[in-house]
Amino acid sequence: MALLTNTDFKERFLTAFKENETLNATCQEIALEIQSGRAKLYVVVEELRPFVIEKDVHIREKGIYTLSTILSHVPRDFLNESELQFITAFYCEKLKDHQSVIPAVLKGILAIVQMDHLPKSSPERLFRVFFENVQCQSQLLSDRYNIYLIFGILLENRIEDLKAMGPDFIYGVISAIDGEKDPKSLMLLFSILPKFIREFSLGHLTEEMFEVISCYFPVDYTPSSTGGISITRNDLAEKLAPCLCAIPEFAKFCIPLIIDKLFSSVKQAKLDSLSLLCKGAQTFGVIGLEPYASELWSGLRKEIMPGGDLELKNASLEAVTSIIDVLSSDAEACKNFIDDIITDTKESLYDVQLSMFRPSVVLLESVAMINKESCIQVLKVIIPLCLGQYSTKTSIIDKVILIETLNNFIKIVSDHRFNIKDVPELTWTDIPQLYLSELSTDNTELLSKILLGLTVQRTNLNEVHRALLYEKICSLCETSCNEIRSLCHSALLSFATLYPHEILTLIKDRFQLETGEERTEVQIHKLEVLAAVAKTHQLGIQVLPQIVSQINSVNSEISFTALSCLHRLVATKHIDYDLSYYLYHKCNIIGKLADLNIDSTDQNLDLVFNVSRLIVRNLTLEEQRNVVNKYSSVLSAQVSEIDAVYVMNIFIPLRRDVDLTIDLNLLQNLCYLALNSSHSRIRLITCKFIAVILNKINDDNECFQHILSYFKEKIRNNLNSDIDIEIKQATATLQIWLVKAMITKGSRDVEGFLNDLTSTLRHDQVGKQVAQEYKILTNRHEDGLIEENFCNVKIFYKQRIFEHLIKKNSEFENSSRQNYLTALVQLLEEVPMELLFMHLTKLGPLLMESISLDNEQLIFSTLTTLKLLLETKHIIFIDKIGYFIPRFLTLSTYNTMRVRIAALNCLTNYCKYPTTLTNVYKQDVLEKLAVPIDDRKRLVRKAAVEARTRWFLVDAPGGIKEQ
Repeated sequence: MALLTNTDFKERFLTAFKENETLNATCQEIALEIQSGRAKLYVVVEELRPFVIEKDVHIREKGIYTLSTILSHVPRDFLNESELQFITAFYCEKLKDHQSVIPAVLKGILAIVQMDHLPKSSPERLFRVFFENVQCQSQLLSDRYNIYLIFGILLENRIEDLKAMGPDFIYGVISAIDGEKDPKSLMLLFSILPKFIREFSLGHLTEEMFEVISCYFPVDYTPSSTGGISITRNDLAEKLAPCLCAIPEFAKFCIPLIIDKLFSSVKQAKLDSLSLLCKGAQTFGVIGLEPYASELWSGLRKEIMPGGDLELKNASLEAVTSIIDVLSSDAEACKNFIDDIITDTKESLYDVQLSMFRPSVVLLESVAMINKESCIQVLKVIIPLCLGQYSTKTSIIDKVILIETLNNFIKIVSDHRFNIKDVPELTWTDIPQLYLSELSTDNTELLSKILLGLTVQRTNLNEVHRALLYEKICSLCETSCNEIRSLCHSALLSFATLYPHEILTLIKDRFQLETGEERTEVQIHKLEVLAAVAKTHQLGIQVLPQIVSQINSVNSEISFTALSCLHRLVATKHIDYDLSYYLYHKCNIIGKLADLNIDSTDQNLDLVFNVSRLIVRNLTLEEQRNVVNKYSSVLSAQVSEIDAVYVMNIFIPLRRDVDLTIDLNLLQNLCYLALNSSHSRIRLITCKFIAVILNKINDDNECFQHILSYFKEKIRNNLNSDIDIEIKQATATLQIWLVKAMITKGSRDVEGFLNDLTSTLRHDQVGKQVAQEYKILTNRHEDGLIEENFCNVKIFYKQRIFEHLIKKNSEFENSSRQNYLTALVQLLEEVPMELLFMHLTKLGPLLMESISLDNEQLIFSTLTTLKLLLETKHIIFIDKIGYFIPRFLTLSTYNTMRVRIAALNCLTNYCKYPTTLTNVYKQDVLEKLAVPIDDRKRLVRKAAVEARTRWFLVDAPGGIKEQ
């Protein structure tokens, strides 16, 4: 392999210097040649020497830039230590050169500091020369960014080498970053500085370091609207905070800054201060926080009490929690801080009717949650006050508030795993007895709070207490109040986890089903109780057979309740045993559901299908195979439609590894049910089943090709023949489901399937129906072709459908145009907003066309989408404001209520646009809105008043301005 000559390089350099793009490409080529051995680095450097020492600054800069670019393309481990020693010396010398060459020098330094074999002395050598000769803030933005990048790389990889510089390095960094304003550079700096501050002993420069970064707090920054890097104010604030609380030594500077901003009139300054306090509390520790505890509480108190701004209140409560959590390591300091809180809140606790009662309680709850010690300190105050008031109050409202307060603290005590009576000062209390004595109340709200409180206290109730409570629950389970019954059920379940034998005895004594001897209502209430306790294993295996026994009851209300209970149970997650396994193996639930005598109009049908599907979904692979072996023959036989569709339903959630034999009889039966059944529900489930089968089989499978060919031929023949219109409509629906099966799994010929379906929009008889059902392809509420049923679902399939339809715009004219627009608008409801935004330029004219047609459904769907899109303030809605506002005004008097409301909502959204645009239309809008304001429908009048009020404020003093 021949080496390149000196002449080659000189000519290439001279040619490349004429144009930057050529120069970069040449440098990359030379770097590859050096790496491959065709060229030597020292030869390249030697050839560049005349350029880098040339008197002409411009040529000098080109020479240095060339070397730096070559180095940036050389592998990190290519150069050895001695070569890098020489290059470091070169760049150190060039740092003293003219200002114009500094950017090229920095580019080279950035390349070499990333090299694996950089000498140990190089970082210190580079920075000393840099600090002496280069003023960072006088450099261009991109060069400052490179300086900070060099700093960050060496801090990460060569920190010990930097520490050798001592305070000189710290001072140099402070001087370099002082006054930086570029958001991109600040984001980089803020990510680097916490480590720098922690690793280097700042000593006498601590305050100066803090001052340099604290000048940015709180961040006051508005992103440019001209594009570029999208850095927000919150991004900068999030990165700045760790710098301000990086070390304990910053406490004496940072906390006074926080306190000062807590008393600011600017909400964002307060929020940033509270966030900083929470982040810095652990770092500052007791020593840092304790001297400022009282001042901090003063600043926090005014946001918590009364707490007019919920965001500030929650942030302040979090700050209080952070402070106490840190002070907890010093018992005396923590007690004093909590005492300050109690002192300022106690006066508000003497009467529940005081406006500050609830804010004070919320604060004390937050304090009590922190740890056991803080909880006890609060309990000593709050419990006597609540009990004292409860004994004297007669108002139900007051009692409800007091019981709710006690419930919250009882829950906190329970979480800390102790009892209120364990507190020496509170041994006199008997809260369980108070609650039990109040169970006789007739007030539903108070009773519900009492039941909740007793459930929370379940570990503290003795046997006598529990017996009294069980007796009351038994009577309440038959009440007509749904809320009370639900609370009773929850209570029984909670007690069942602790005292299963007691609840089991209770169930046997009081809730056994006695068919034919009790009122229907009583049996229904008993079934609900059995379902509630069935969530625990010990009781579940006892009561589930009873529930299952009622699914075939001659009483339709009881069978419906039993099925509803089973559905809730199998749909519940986090039950402590495999409920589906028990129902399948011990109760033969699949067989019993199959044997039910129901028809397609029965109210129980959906419940039967949902229960059976959920159970089969949770079975193991082997168990699912057993289900297939038992029931697969049904689909090929001549059976009732309900039997066939039940089997299809339980086969939908089969795993892909479960083999399902597909013969001609089965295909014919499926085709008949999908196209000829007189019941829409049966046709729909059959279509879903066919789609699921195709989705789960591999495209290369011969069975897949056979099934697909069979149904494609049926669809083609039916749509092109003169058969009954209802069969044609069913055929169109089947086609949609076939396409969905293909698109969700990402089949090879997806575009072909979509083309076939989209062409059906031109069909004279079913085109309108296909347009309306096109949304099936992206329906988020689908329960068939989903991953939970082990189907193949590609993540971007909705995007593919949408982009396909957008491209077909020019192919639809005349009578099929409305079908095309309907299909498109139907899709928009399911497409992510980000995708819509990307295509708004193309979508805009289509949406305008849609609301100009006389199609109520199309207009309403379009307006619904427009309401959301208008919030983006896209340029198309600014450019076409002259069309949209008059059209919305016209539609505000449309003959259907929902269109009128949707149009008024769109008008309201236009108020958010710049007043320079909207003010022109203000008077016309206000005049024409007089009609819908007198609309006969209340909801229309409400929307019209909202729209007119907002438009009246456009450009008004103190009203809506440009946003």
